[in-house]
Amino acid sequence: MMEAQIFNHKTGEARTMPQLQATQQTRMDRDWSFDPPAPKGWERETPLYRASQALRPAVRARYRMELPFSETGDSWQYGTEPIKKGQIVATREWCHPSMQPLNYSAKQVHEFFTTRPRSRLPRSPWVGDRIRLEDGMGSAAA
Repeated sequence: MMEAQIFNHKTGEARTMPQLQATQQTRMDRDWSFDPPAPKGWERETPLYRASQALRPAVRARYRMELPFSETGDSWQYGTEPIKKGQIVATREWCHPSMQPLNYSAKQVHEFFTTRPRSRLPRSPWVGDRIRLEDGMGSAAA
């Protein structure tokens, strides 16, 4: 019999139980989920990514000050120097869609960046001392 772990996002409790029972619990009670809760303070953690391809900075330096472009190629709009394939990048700017997230904050930023219309995104996901994921259409993730 397969076991599964579920998490209560209100209480922080975790339970391990048979897969079928866990599935039923998460369907009946929205406080329970198969996803572990977000680590405390993740929104203040600088995102880390691994470049899955070589990237070069945008052709014009002014592009780094503009809203995210809808189209990307092998250049990273917010890059300041060439990035080698496999290089680890820590940035408070929007990532390149090909970058692989390495920590929780990077996963949140990458998912948000790749699933929202970029024309509605702010200039940066970082506001003040934390990540704030807003798409300009009333939908916010953090």
